[in-house]
Amino acid sequence: MSATKAKARYRKAILSVILTLLSFFLGVSINALGRMTGAPGWSIWVDDISGAVLLGLVVFVYERRRERELVRKLQVIELMNHHVRNALQPVMYLPYSQDQELQMNTVRDAVKRIDWALREILPGSSPVEPPSRITAA
Repeated sequence: MSATKAKARYRKAILSVILTLLSFFLGVSINALGRMTGAPGWSIWVDDISGAVLLGLVVFVYERRRERELVRKLQVIELMNHHVRNALQPVMYLPYSQDQELQMNTVRDAVKRIDWALREILPGSSPVEPPSRITAA
């Protein structure tokens, strides 16, 4: 595990603990204030329910954001798979060709296309057309 990932996990854990304690103390304070002012029992229940709903919405929004990020990563993997397989397809048929120049051009083209996919798709930079295929006469 890299130091950056460890720091990110540490920050997330600290933030979770802080939010949990803040939520707890806020709930306890509001309940104590309600009891001190003589608020009816149902208003304390409404307060507790609204706090739970708010916490549920926060978790829901977080999970939706996480799901979108996961879907985006899976789409990048799918796109990489597509480009690499397409680049390697002509290489599969090289043993049936006697022309060494054609074989070298085919391998060079496949390497260029895979290199393009690694540089342009994985970092998530702007979409650029893949290099054109080399055609040998």
